[in-house]
Amino acid sequence: MTKDDFLNRIRSALHRHEGDVLENPPALLEPLEVWDYRELVEPFQKEHEALTGKFHLVHSLQEARETLNKIIADIGASSYIRSIEIIVDELVRDIAIPLATNRAHADVGITGVRCAIAQTGTLVLTSDTGRLASLLPMTHIAIVRAEQLVPTMTEAFEKYMDIPTAWVQATGPSRTADIEQTLEIGVHGPGVVHVIMIA
Repeated sequence: MTKDDFLNRIRSALHRHEGDVLENPPALLEPLEVWDYRELVEPFQKEHEALTGKFHLVHSLQEARETLNKIIADIGASSYIRSIEIIVDELVRDIAIPLATNRAHADVGITGVRCAIAQTGTLVLTSDTGRLASLLPMTHIAIVRAEQLVPTMTEAFEKYMDIPTAWVQATGPSRTADIEQTLEIGVHGPGVVHVIMIA
């Protein structure tokens, strides 16, 4: 079969002819013109928890610090790794466990986020702040300021065009299924994801 034969078969199946003028595709991802991040807290929580994520709403850095230390105590963590961000600096100042000497053996990874997507409960992390902390440990604790919430992926792209070359989009704990469709949690990433949201 020649290239022309191949293309003619496709055109025929689509009821088109060579030289037809094609219409512009519809805009599938129209950004919302205005949104209030405060209205996105509940939808984000609902989506995150639907994926077995843990959600903690706090109203100050002090509450966030107390919640972080409680999570660490509850899971019996003995060391942590972290991303390099100001919000994380603030919260780990009085943390009860040491920074891991071997990152592969850390019990907890603590990160900030670039933004969080309410529609899917997704955390967006970037390569410039140390995404390893969100992937290696079995427990990931993400610190999110409520004003970092965006409605959909479209607004994430619109608002954060200055992002580095790599994003990590983390939607709940890591999930994978083998050929028999047996679901496993935490194989390729954290098995537990906590979001501490400061509103």
